Amino acid sequence: MSDLTTTTATTLTTSSFDDVMVERDAVKVRRYRWPELLLSIILLTLFVCGTVVLGSFSYFTYIQQKLLVPIPWYYYYLLTVSTITIIFVCAVVALYYVHLLLPIVVMIGSFIMFVLWITGLVKASIELWGPLGSINDNCVRYVYNDDLWGGGNLYTLARIQQQGVCNLWQTTFALEMIATFLFLWMILLSWQVITRTRRGY
Repeated sequence: MSDLTTTTATTLTTSSFDDVMVERDAVKVRRYRWPELLLSIILLTLFVCGTVVLGSFSYFTYIQQKLLVPIPWYYYYLLTVSTITIIFVCAVVALYYVHLLLPIVVMIGSFIMFVLWITGLVKASIELWGPLGSINDNCVRYVYNDDLWGGGNLYTLARIQQQGVCNLWQTTFALEMIATFLFLWMILLSWQVITRTRRGY
């Protein structure tokens, strides 16, 4: 009776162990190796681009409201895109630290963000660098080329404010270009991670 009990227990243990082994063999865990330094630099730069563009167009919206003039639609568009960019960067960082960052998810998300940013970049470039009456044209004509101002008065403060707005427009345009390029780079980086994983290194 004792031998039978021992045999049964051994059989059950062996059977259970075999089931576990079969189950473990059936599940293949694929680990993706991301270049940590490069990914960190890209995400940090994207976060800076998103926050600066968000702050800049919030400021532009405030100016438009104080001047009692209509707010262009692309102000709200770039505010939305920059906010989504910040959320995207935070999500990628969170997924990376819990080891759930899948390249295909990053690739699809980066492609969507690339399309959103390049759309805003095209509209901003038209408004900034367009023909007569564009932002840069007005800045060159009425701000940068007018040196006959200075002194401790409200007019001087207004001209300094105008220069700041003109410079901020150029800064946001440059950051929009950087963000667009970096999202394209993220697509290529995700593809490289997938390719290296498939090749086994």
